[in-house]
Parts: sequence; structure tokens; C-alpha cells
Amino acid sequence: MADEEQLKILKSGVQAWNKWREANPDKKIDLNQANLRDTDLKNANLNEAELTKAALGEAVLREANLGGANLTEAFLVGANLIRADLTRADLRRAILSGANLRGANLVEAKLSGAHLVETR
Repeated sequence: MADEEQLKILKSGVQAWNKWREANPDKKIDLNQANLRDTDLKNANLNEAELTKAALGEAVLREANLGGANLTEAFLVGANLIRADLTRADLRRAILSGANLRGANLVEAKLSGAHLVETR
């Protein structure tokens, strides 16, 4: 389960989240199973975050830093991932149906078993 304190900070807005990340660079980010559906996370620093089984359907992750993030079995249906950094991200068995991946960096991303139907 997600760290409640971290989830509260993230839900308060990307600016507050990124400021908190700068102040806590060594803190492990635990957002496993978090419900972030329809959340605006544009430009969020989610680098190396644990997001296993997170609900991110219809979320705006445009230009977000998800490098090295663990998104195993995450629900990303219809998510906006335009120009997101997914370098080395683990997207195994993630559901990305209908997601917009235009310009996303997927270098070394793990996509085994991911559902990519109708992604753009």
C-alpha cells in the first residue's frame, strides 16, 4: 500500500510534490496501489517511484519523470504520457490501452506482457 504521507503531498499538487522531492532526494517513493485516476501529474518527478498496481487511468503524466519507476501491473488506460521519461521504467503487465505515448522516452523500458491496444 502507498505511503499515506507521500500520497497526500502528491495530491496537493505537482509543485508541492517536486519541492518535497528536492528536499528529500534519498526518500524511497512508495505509491504502490495508489488511486491517482484523473490526477494532473504534468511534470511530476516520479523518478524511481514504486507504482506497482497504481490506478493512473486518464491521469495527465505529460512530461513527467518516470525514469526507473516500477509500474508493474499499473492501470494506465487513457493516460496522457506525452513526452514522459519512461527510461528503464518497469511496465510489465501494465495496462496502457488508449494511452498517449507520443514523444515518450521508452529506452530500456520493460514492456513484457503490457497491454498496448490503441496506444498512440
